[in-house]
Amino acid sequence: MIDMKNLVRGRTETIALEKMEPNIEAVLKIQGYKDPSKVRPAVLKAAKKAIQVLTEIVFPTVSYRVINVESVDDSRLVLGNGAVLESRIFQQYLSESKEAVVFALTVGKKIDDQTIQWMDDEMLVEALFLESAAWLGVEQATKEFVIAVRRWAHQQQLRITRRLGPGYSYPINGEQVQWDLTDQMPLFSVFDDREIPISLLESAAMLPKMSRSGLYGLIPE
Repeated sequence: MIDMKNLVRGRTETIALEKMEPNIEAVLKIQGYKDPSKVRPAVLKAAKKAIQVLTEIVFPTVSYRVINVESVDDSRLVLGNGAVLESRIFQQYLSESKEAVVFALTVGKKIDDQTIQWMDDEMLVEALFLESAAWLGVEQATKEFVIAVRRWAHQQQLRITRRLGPGYSYPINGEQVQWDLTDQMPLFSVFDDREIPISLLESAAMLPKMSRSGLYGLIPE
């Protein structure tokens, strides 16, 4: 379990997260195999190989920074470094937040490299299962991180909001409102004080592919 008791405000930190071994039933389920006993041996072998390789090459990390929330209105959020994020979701979810924990999490570049290699070698089933297992790893790493953030926030007499991330939609008054993916650019400007192991393409997609970004608001209790 990661320890954030010494978290320093206003500075980007990058820490390692626990390595993981996905449950094979969960990996199969993502691909529609609900009953492992009915999976063909060749498919089961490919899934097991993907999980084995993943445990050898996965290196989850998270980069994060606690930063002031300067202002929130019905169309945008302004952070302490001057970053302006635009969406109607912020008024709904962050109006009480005085600070935010901005994060970028990845399970590592080697997953992308191995997936490409297997596709080149026409090991398509293995590549598919590797991606599925890696996304389960992203989910597990996110849960590990938020548990640590929540524990730290409680010690600071703060509570955290739900996770918000560019490219996702959130319910507001019965409709789904999107936070546009292009806001990755200003969001990542929060990390300009340190180099982090995730970069952005011109499309605002992240590299490594198996990554997740976003923020949690911090609300005084």
